[in-house]
Amino acid sequence: MIHSIQKSRLRRCAVIAVALLLLAGLILAAQHHFTSPDMSGFDPQEMGRLESSMWRSYYEGHWIQLACQTMEVACEQYRFSWWDGARSSLHAARSALFFRKNTDDPRCLPELEQYYAIISKATGQKFDIRAAAALELEWWKERRRGIAPQDYARTIARATALVYGVPEDKVLPAARMRAEAMAYRDARRDGKMTDADWQEIARQLMLAYASLKEAVTNGR
Repeated sequence: MIHSIQKSRLRRCAVIAVALLLLAGLILAAQHHFTSPDMSGFDPQEMGRLESSMWRSYYEGHWIQLACQTMEVACEQYRFSWWDGARSSLHAARSALFFRKNTDDPRCLPELEQYYAIISKATGQKFDIRAAAALELEWWKERRRGIAPQDYARTIARATALVYGVPEDKVLPAARMRAEAMAYRDARRDGKMTDADWQEIARQLMLAYASLKEAVTNGR
């Protein structure tokens, strides 16, 4: 009798567990349906704040924090899954770390290719992954070589246009504003950056992302 009661309880527990799993699956499926990844769905204010924080983490050597911030962009702003967000963030952070130590580190490009491959698959946006990664790395190098912001902004624009599938001239104003924010930081390197300076960079980046959002939502 006792054994029969125990078996009955186990069956009920198993049924409840299966029902909960099915419910969780339905919830996750619904969330995925209504929050499918969208590279143009970001909030310009949040993107400006996050990118400014990411730059600060990079220059101050806070790599774990940088990866977390990159993941926040992927998951909260682009609505990637946690899995895709975590993987893309890891590849982006690793590439930045390798580049900081050695701009010619051969590991930079493969990491960026993996990063863009995840973006392409998650969003369904078909673009030349290798070309996007190469352009991303190229403007990093151009900036490090001291090329004028308005010049490496063109490389940023080419990479952005490729990923979003819009004409380059549509995203060039946003790329220029982003490059000017970088130039603002570069003019205050060697420990001269203050909290007020980072706030100013965040403000400039908010404007850049507002311009980008306008371009990618209305430029197709």
